[in-house]
Formats: sequence, structure tokens, C-alpha cells
Amino acid sequence: MFTKTLKTLLLASLAWGCVEARAANALRGESSAFLRSFADSPVNWVPWGDAAIERARTEKRPVFLFVGSFTSELSSSMRRQSFANPKSADWLNKNFICVLVDRDERPDVAALYQAYVGGLKQMNGWPLNVWLTPDFQPYEGATYLSPSEDWGAPGFLKLANEALAAWTTNPAACRRRSSDSIAQLRPLPQAAPPAWSLERSRSRLAADAAAWRSTYDPALGGFGDVPKSPEPELIRFMLLQSPDDKDAALRTLRALAASAVRDPLDGGFFRHAADGAWRIPYQQKTLSDQARIALAFLAGAEGPDARSFAQCARGALDYALSRLSRPDGTLASAEDATGDEFSGYYAWTEAEIDKVLGADSASFKADHGVLPAGNVPAGDDPSALFAGKNLLRSADVAGPGQAASATLLLAVRDRRPSPPRDDRATAGAHGLFINALSRAGAQLDEPRYLEAARRILEAVRRNFLMGKDGELRRMAGSDLPASADDYAALALGAGGFSRASKDAAAGELSSRLLAQLDARFLDPAGGTYFGAAEARPGVFFIRPPAAGDPPTADSLALLARSPNAMAVAAALLGGLDDSGPQAPGDQLLALRIVESREGRN
Repeated sequence: MFTKTLKTLLLASLAWGCVEARAANALRGESSAFLRSFADSPVNWVPWGDAAIERARTEKRPVFLFVGSFTSELSSSMRRQSFANPKSADWLNKNFICVLVDRDERPDVAALYQAYVGGLKQMNGWPLNVWLTPDFQPYEGATYLSPSEDWGAPGFLKLANEALAAWTTNPAACRRRSSDSIAQLRPLPQAAPPAWSLERSRSRLAADAAAWRSTYDPALGGFGDVPKSPEPELIRFMLLQSPDDKDAALRTLRALAASAVRDPLDGGFFRHAADGAWRIPYQQKTLSDQARIALAFLAGAEGPDARSFAQCARGALDYALSRLSRPDGTLASAEDATGDEFSGYYAWTEAEIDKVLGADSASFKADHGVLPAGNVPAGDDPSALFAGKNLLRSADVAGPGQAASATLLLAVRDRRPSPPRDDRATAGAHGLFINALSRAGAQLDEPRYLEAARRILEAVRRNFLMGKDGELRRMAGSDLPASADDYAALALGAGGFSRASKDAAAGELSSRLLAQLDARFLDPAGGTYFGAAEARPGVFFIRPPAAGDPPTADSLALLARSPNAMAVAAALLGGLDDSGPQAPGDQLLALRIVESREGRN
């Protein structure tokens, strides 16, 4: 009897292990770098898709849905904390079907559940934690959840337990709650927004500029609180406003040029700084950020700043061309060294620099803020990840000697274990980069950038275009549909290349993309863009509004000279009137460009 019982337990254990192994192996085979990062998770994740939906309906089990992305710091935090605990994972596996969504791969799904969490729970940001009925209708949700209760907010397990208890005790009530929520999300007929007017726009944008200027840090540059972001579209907007606004933007660009957010070895820019002094970069670089930051520096490259700012723009573009290029001509999306195991990738001891540079070490250390005991204050490094180490800051303008030293150090850094990379940039990220290359080629009179833009646009035609009418896929090598942001950003890039190179075919492509954008995503009555190309029955309980990162579809469409620009501008301006001052920089920049165009007419 004992032998039979033991055999049964062993077989059950092996079967459970096989399920876990299959789940892990399935994720390892996914094209999404975000999904692959969960391959070793003890949670039995199922990728979003028909199989997950059918399983939930067949087993009649509630669903836990997690929507995140490769570049989301908080998504990674939850993966390493809440989902790495074996006991918590076992509890999740027993009580829910756990479904994983890469919001970069499925912006339509992300927009759908963001509409629920944002509209009903009044929470914005990523990742999303959503609990669903077996029919994938939401009845509970939140954005980031810490492992335990924090400042009175519920932790992950507390909310997960509440969601399970609600379903277990009264599933009918959960379904009613879901139905009521969905009914609230369905839009009511609304009057068209007030017509756009030059006077109204100028007044509104002046108020927003003043609100942003009130957050400006006069000592260190930058706008808003820590973590301090470069805010490239906001900088471009402020450069077009009052002399005081322009001065704040220029000072911020100068601070960035001489900060640790700008990598002095490869020229690329990190996403943001964890501190107010720009000394501790968030160790992640993305393709879209290089494009956006390059455009901000190009916009400010005049007068005494022309040389320094042009060098910063070149650094961002050259980083992407050299470090993110792929064999098929497309580009990777991001490099991510934010995991603790890669904390030393960008860090240096003084001894390491001395060993590599020899006699040239002293001048390099002086220019780049290297200190014998390390340059990261202990108060800004509570985990002591950088104790005794230096995060290199950039010099305003690097001379030939500094460039040679940077090359030597970069060769040493390249021999360190490489941080993870997301190899698939979206169609929209390619469009933003083509636009930045085109602007740089024309403004700096450097044909190599126009040639690079031409090559990448050709790669985009091969890998992203699905038909001669301008239909797009989201990712190269995938049949997943493109988002509104993709169409608008690629239209912006193709149009920018057309104007810079006098390429008529690129201009025609831009027009086709804008036509597809408006045909597929525009709500003509409201002047806003949807997050899904068409209304879908079933799981898609509403047709959600677009929910991309800045710059978003509406602002990109205006920058790309959409034929419906005035309807979009009117809706965007109406949204600003409802939201109060300090609107996002991409929206302000887009409306300012419309204002300048209309003011000339």
C-alpha cells in the first residue's frame, strides 16, 4: 500500500513538473523578449491567444491577466518579486489560469484592459493586473502592485485573494460587476468638440508652458520630479514658446549633454535618471528614445550650443545605427541592463580606468567625474550596487583624445556579459528613427544619415508593409496588426525622408499610411483614435481608445500632417481643456506645430 501511494505521488509530481516544463519551454519559444523573460517563472503562464481563451471557457476558471513590457521597470519588478515566490506561484496556478500579454506586441489588448483599469479604477500606468471571468470580462484590476501592502495600498496577494474570494463565493455577482463596468465604459453619444481656433490654442498652450516652467529645476535642469526624464517633446515645445521657456529648455539640454544619462562611450542616451542631478541613469536604452532625444538636440542646435548639441544628436543616432542594427536591415528595440546581475555593466572602478587608459587616464577621469571611492552617493544607492564604482558622465564636447579613450573603454565593456536585448522594434519605432535621421541629414548636411534613412525605409517596406495600399504589421516576422501609433509614426518618418531627400515615393507612402490610419482607427465624429482597428465581438467588450506611450497617435498624426489634422487638433485641444494644465509634451508640441502652420495661412 505504501509503495502504491508513493508511486502515485511520484507520478503526480512528475506530471506537475512536465506541465511546468511545457509552460516554460513554450515561453522560451516565443518571439517576444518580454514573454521569454518569464520562462523560468514558477507561475504557469499561458500566452494570450485563442488557446488561453478556450481553456478558460472550457475549465470555467477565473483568469489572472498580466500586461507588461520588456522596457517596463515595474513589470520587471513584479516578475522578480511577486511572481518568483514558489508558494505564491503555486497558489496562483491552483486558482487561476494565468495569462501573459506583451503590450508592445499586442497594443490592442493592452488598450482594451487599460480602458478598464484607467476608466473604472482611475489608475494609469503599466503594468496591468486584471482578474477576469472565464469569458475574459474584467471584474477587478490595478496597475503595479507591490509584493506587500505599501503606504495603505493593497499588495499583490491581498488583491489577488480578494479577487479569488469574490469569484469563489459569488461568481454571478462578479459577472454583474463586470457587465456594469463594461456598460460604463461604452461611450455615450457626445457633441463634437469645439472647433479649433488660433486664439484658443495660443492661450491654452501658454498656460501649459507656464505650468511646466513652474516645475523647472533652475540649478540642475529638467522638468518635474524624480525620476527625472529628458522629456524630449516637451523640450521641443518649450523651445518654441517664450524666451523664458526657451531658456529653460536650452539649460535642460546642456544639463543632459554633460550628464550620466548620456553614455560617453557609445553616445547613446539612457531612458531617465533616478536622481535629480542626472548622475544615476536607468540602465536601459531604447531605439525610440534615441530618435526623440536626437530631435530635441537638433531643435536646440543653434548659436553657441550648435556644436555640442549636434554632437549629442549624432551620438544618439550613431549608437542606434551601430548597436541596434540587425542583419535584415531592421533595428532592435532596446538594451536592458536594469537587472541586478548587470549592475556592473556600465560601472567602473578608478583602477579599471587607469589600467586601460594609462597616461591618458587623468584627463578622462577629470572630464567624466571619476572619483577614487566611486561617484554614486550612498544615499542614492541604498542597495550598494555601485559602492566604490563610477557611472561615467559625459563632457559637453568630446575632443579627439577623449574619443580615443572612449573607444578603448568601450572595447573593454563589450567583453563583459551582454545585457538582454529586445531584438524587435515596432513599425512605429522605425518611423521615429527614420524621421530623426532625415532631420539630421538635412540640418547637419551629412548624407550618411539620409543614406541610413533610405536603407531602413527599404527594410521597413520589405518587413512591415503587407500590401501596396499601406497596410502594416506591428513587428517584423509577425502577422500581428500594427497600431494607430505605428501608422502615424511611420507616416511621419516617410514624410520626413521625402522632404529631406526629395523622394516622391516616400511621400506617397506617407500619404497611404495616413489614409490607412484614418480609415482604420479614426473616430470621425470625435477626432480621436481607437486602440483597435475595428470593433470586435466577444473578448473585446469595447473598442478601446488608443493607449500608447508618448508620442501617441493623435500627436504623431498632427506632426505627420494628417489630412484630418484640424479635427484631431480640435479633439486634442478639447481634451487639454478638460484635463487641466501640464499636458504631456508630445500633445503640446503637436498643437504648437499646428498653431504655427495655421498662423501662417
